[in-house]
Amino acid sequence: LAGAIAGGALQTARSYGSRLLGKLKGQRELTVDDAVLRLLALRQQQLLKALDSRGHAAQQSIQLQAGEDKAWREGKLPEALHKARAHPQWSSLNPGARLNQAERQEQLEQLLEQL
Repeated sequence: LAGAIAGGALQTARSYGSRLLGKLKGQRELTVDDAVLRLLALRQQQLLKALDSRGHAAQQSIQLQAGEDKAWREGKLPEALHKARAHPQWSSLNPGARLNQAERQEQLEQLLEQL
């Protein structure tokens, strides 16, 4: 029983310890809603398509069309995004980012395959 309690406490400290320490330091954790992730994914895909079909000397503004990808609008978000949300240290926006972790690279490859 004592081992189970100690194991549970250690697991909790690992997952919430850094968040609690951040709050004590005055840091705030921000998260993004699923709808925002969907919008960003659709817009990035549209932008990539527009840039891919654009000539190197083009000077006109890029006109993006309304996205028709129902999978991103209504479907379930890829599992890789759910895992990435649980690991803020994977973001290059954070100081001390761990960009070369094997698990991060694996999730990135899975997401790329789905796109």
